[in-house]
Amino acid sequence: VLLRDVQALTLRRGQYTTSRRTAAVPQLQCTGGSAGCSRVPEVVQCYNKGWDGYDVQWQCKADLENTYRFGQMEVSCEGYDYPDDPYILRGSCSLLFKLELTEEGERKVKNSGSFGSNYYQSRKDDSGSGAIVVIVLLVLAFGVYKFFLSNQQSQQGSGHSDGFSQPFWQSQQAPPPPGFKSTFTDDNSFGTHSHHGASSGPGFWTGLGAGGLLGYLAGSHR
Repeated sequence: VLLRDVQALTLRRGQYTTSRRTAAVPQLQCTGGSAGCSRVPEVVQCYNKGWDGYDVQWQCKADLENTYRFGQMEVSCEGYDYPDDPYILRGSCSLLFKLELTEEGERKVKNSGSFGSNYYQSRKDDSGSGAIVVIVLLVLAFGVYKFFLSNQQSQQGSGHSDGFSQPFWQSQQAPPPPGFKSTFTDDNSFGTHSHHGASSGPGFWTGLGAGGLLGYLAGSHR
C-alpha cells in the first residue's frame, strides 16, 4: 500500500503488527512520559493530515481521561521491499508515544502529595500531644504515690503512741530477762518484718494505680 494514500490507522492495545522482513511488534508502544505507562488506551486512531514532502503527518486520538494527554508520537510502518520504500506492508504500522499529565492531572498529583504531608504532620502532632499526656499522668501518679506514702508514715508515727504498739516497742528497749542471751533480745527482725509489712501496703496500691494509669494510657495512645 502506498503510504501517502493511507488516510487512517486503527491501532489496538495487545495486538501485534503484521510483518514480512522484520519481527512483529505491538501496535501500541508506550515509551514513558510524566504520566507513565499505566493508562495505555485500548484503541488509538491516527489520521493522515498531509504530506510534508518526506513523510505523512499524523494526528492520533484516543479516549483518555482528562488528566492524560499524548506527548511525543511517531508512526512507524514496515517498507515493503526496503526500509524507506514508499510502499508499506498492509497492517504493519505501529505507534510509539509518550503519555503526559495535563494541568488538571498535575494539580491532582500535587493535591495528593499535600494530603500525604498534612496527614503525616497531623500524626506528628498527635504523637507530640501523646507525649505531653504521658508526662502529666506520670506526674499525677508520683503525686498519688507521695500522698499515700505520707499518710502511711503518719499512721506509723501515731501507732507508736497507741496502746497496742507501745508495749512492744518498750519490750525492744527493756533489758534482757535472766537466762537469755542479749543477742536474742537485740534482734530486731520482728520489728523489721513488721515495718516492711506495713510499708508494703502503699507500694501495692500505688503500683496498682500506676499500672492502671499506664494501661489506660497505652490503650488510648494506640
